[in-house]
Amino acid sequence: MVPMPNQDWVQYSLSMTFVLLLLAAVLWWLSRRNKGFLLPVGKRRIQILEAYPMGLRHKLLLVQVDSQRLLLSVSPNEIQKLHAWPADSSPPSEQGVSDAH
Repeated sequence: MVPMPNQDWVQYSLSMTFVLLLLAAVLWWLSRRNKGFLLPVGKRRIQILEAYPMGLRHKLLLVQVDSQRLLLSVSPNEIQKLHAWPADSSPPSEQGVSDAH
């Protein structure tokens, strides 16, 4: 077996370091992007059912935690619970909308 010159070892080490750093960055990004991405959907206790953007930095979230649904207002400075109801109940009917025309 022919020994590798020093320049080849340096290039090999730099390439391996780059690949490992890239892999670590992708795994970190995935974990930050989707908390609990390693858990199967059926075992997750917290699920975001819907998200509705209200502006650049504000949104409404419909979240299910165990057997309860929560409507949350999310802004950069706070998260506020607007309403809560059991997850197995039907959604509230639209108010102010008449079926008779």
